[in-house]
Amino acid sequence: MGVAVTGVEPVLAPTPFGQQLAAVAPGNAFLSTLSGLYCRQHLEVLELVTGCEGKNRYSFTPIDAGVVIPTPATSSWSREYREKAKFNPFLKAKEESECFERICCPLFRGFEMTFKDGNGSDFLTVTRPFKCDPCYAPPCCTCNTQELSIAAGGPGNPAVATAKEVTGMCCTKGCFERQFDAMDPSGNVLYTLKVNDCSSASGGCNCCAPSLFNESLTVDIYGPDGSLLSPSTFVWPGCNCGGLTDLSNMVIAFPEGATADQRSALVAGMLLIEYTVMETRRQNNKNNNGGGGGGAPQSVEMKR
Repeated sequence: MGVAVTGVEPVLAPTPFGQQLAAVAPGNAFLSTLSGLYCRQHLEVLELVTGCEGKNRYSFTPIDAGVVIPTPATSSWSREYREKAKFNPFLKAKEESECFERICCPLFRGFEMTFKDGNGSDFLTVTRPFKCDPCYAPPCCTCNTQELSIAAGGPGNPAVATAKEVTGMCCTKGCFERQFDAMDPSGNVLYTLKVNDCSSASGGCNCCAPSLFNESLTVDIYGPDGSLLSPSTFVWPGCNCGGLTDLSNMVIAFPEGATADQRSALVAGMLLIEYTVMETRRQNNKNNNGGGGGGAPQSVEMKR
């Protein structure tokens, strides 16, 4: 006969991170419930050993609603999310791209990348067309506009937002500044993202960032009316194995009250910066700009 035990609260095992949003329907609606996203690029051992550009892999970890994201976000603050993105992410994706484009034209390679949960459900699909540009020297000179779109759900769904690089922004505040517009399907600008090699309008210095010496590269975010919103950040991952490689760690802060599609546009903008600004710096660090990186070197070399 069983013995009833009273007065004792049952001990519940903690819910593994990544399963907390298990009931969320595929698509981008989950973005509207968050304060932000943490995006971690994963180490490619073959790329590290050979120097040949591999297929980038990323993990998304949600930053829950109500969490205050500091300005700028730091490696110590984001350590919790970095570990969760490494061991138990909510969404994972790997770019599907052509080997020839990755090796010969890594800055311009086209790809499709679908973020899936542990059950294989499609949440977000990122698409970038291949646009080779032999005169690529932003922000002074470009021939083709680099762009990237994002769709809710799997491949084949219509894009909910598109991000494009804006040219002709030479020498702002004495330093090179690159600008990106995140737009809705009708072409209306939702956000403008600016990356300045020297400083940030949100406060702080971007020189030598992100690195051991300056761990936060701040991306200034502006609304359609020109108002300055909460910035997003590329964060130095800390002194570990990941810190010795060209890996990106992004803290994407969502504006309060933004819709899921508007937040998707911000994700698209940050990913385009990842594949243009950050990829340019990575290529400049490989064999003195070898590997078909193209374009002029950045004013500040990135050493992460």
